[in-house]
Amino acid sequence: MVTREKTCGDLKDFFMSNVNFILAQILGLTSTIFLCLSYAVKNKKTFLILSLLGDIIYGLTFVFVNSWGAGIITLLSCLQYVIVICYENKQKQLPKYIAFIFIVGFIVAGLYDFNSLWDIVPIITYIWFTIVLYIKDLGKIRIMYLIANILLTVYDTMVMAYANAFEDGIESICLVIMIGMNYYKSKSVTVSKTQNTATLTKKLQLWFGVIGVKNFDLQSAKRKVITSDNHFILTKSKYHSVTIPCLIYQYG
Repeated sequence: MVTREKTCGDLKDFFMSNVNFILAQILGLTSTIFLCLSYAVKNKKTFLILSLLGDIIYGLTFVFVNSWGAGIITLLSCLQYVIVICYENKQKQLPKYIAFIFIVGFIVAGLYDFNSLWDIVPIITYIWFTIVLYIKDLGKIRIMYLIANILLTVYDTMVMAYANAFEDGIESICLVIMIGMNYYKSKSVTVSKTQNTATLTKKLQLWFGVIGVKNFDLQSAKRKVITSDNHFILTKSKYHSVTIPCLIYQYG
């Protein structure tokens, strides 16, 4: 009877641990989706809101795996996002003393669950996130987040938290794609502006060439058509390789 009860207890523990693990992974993937979406938005406020939702869901995963130290760090991160969003709504910058309080909180929470030298990486990354939140440019924020996510991916791999490594790896890939797309778009816009400027300059030169008859060699006219009282002359500029119609009056 004792053996049967023990066996049932073991099976129950095994089942519950597996259910908790599965729930943690589902929440982790959901969190990753929200975080990846936050990297794709175009304004900082939306980025902060999606990051907050992602962190809330991510924090719940630690409840199911009994990792209270990491859970406290994520809870602090959520609180930090809420405060930063409030200041963003007021169009004000987060006071530095508040950032300092959060940095101290991340250090204390990280030391609570500190087991090896590798555990310093989450502390550093969350401090890094706090500093990055002072940046206004989303392009620069993505680059800073990419550095932090690469560190977290390496950390998760070293401590054999492979599910977290997979999720952080997806975030890193998403960030690389967004940074690359942003760079490509900025280059395309620059090239387009340059081409438009060159075209406008050419048109202006062409226009001033037309109204300034001295810029054209009338002797090199390709064709002359006489209509009623006017001469319609197709002339070729000695400065441009295009044929320009020029209407002049007939004399005599």
